[in-house]
Amino acid sequence: MSTSAMDPQAALDFGLVLRSWRHHRRLSQLDLATQSGISQRHISFLETGRSNPSRPMVFALSESLDIPLRERNALLHSAGFSACYAEQPLDEAAMAVFHSALKATLEHHEPYPALVLDGRWNMVMANEAAMRFFAIFIDPATALAQMGSPTEFQIVRLCLSDLGLKPYIANWQELTSTFLQRARRALVVNPNDVLLPVLIDEIQSHPDAPRQWRTPDWSTPPAPAINMVLEKDGTRYALFTMLAHFGAPQHVTIEELTVESFYPADEATRAALVELSR
Repeated sequence: MSTSAMDPQAALDFGLVLRSWRHHRRLSQLDLATQSGISQRHISFLETGRSNPSRPMVFALSESLDIPLRERNALLHSAGFSACYAEQPLDEAAMAVFHSALKATLEHHEPYPALVLDGRWNMVMANEAAMRFFAIFIDPATALAQMGSPTEFQIVRLCLSDLGLKPYIANWQELTSTFLQRARRALVVNPNDVLLPVLIDEIQSHPDAPRQWRTPDWSTPPAPAINMVLEKDGTRYALFTMLAHFGAPQHVTIEELTVESFYPADEATRAALVELSR
């Protein structure tokens, strides 16, 4: 679609969305102009609907504002353009090369657990070590069914529920606090996510959540690793996790994937995980 033929209402909608993102990133029009190479005057015209953006201009502004790919598609749509960034399930043929790379990563991490999580913290892939480890405590599918089969944030909700992993998590408050911090920081990245506030409230409102969780503490940097300690039948498993993402992806699904790799935090846990693999 050419900018001259664009619906004036689309340009106005684009201006509202652009201004919202600029305010959220705490940038002035001058700041955004400096970062994007678009004049401050033109950005003002875009925000008021007096000018229509070109497609390359939408890309430049999206990059300068560090907008997630899913929301860049929405910004393109608000400007009257079609979406640019594809979104397909990981098991589709077009995603085979990424699926193979993730599968190799998971297999290479044996005998330690590793997961691939989607943008809603649902497990989409796991290595055999992860399934063996979780089986010590619960069957995830059965536990989720007993919890009402939540379709979003399943890993978090397994850790929040007495029907899931909660009874076995020795450092439950520490672990759940990291989930809360991750959710809040994810909402900062994408303030348009309507489900993250639901998860945040669910964590804050948990009967075992301390009152101070209701007040975000932005002065404390996120922990370098997530610690998880589980106990059952007198055996203690201490692990920490590392998170990895694809660098500079151009695909919505790939951008939102996280590889979560678990490592033993002590020799007893290492030996137990190795023994499980035999």
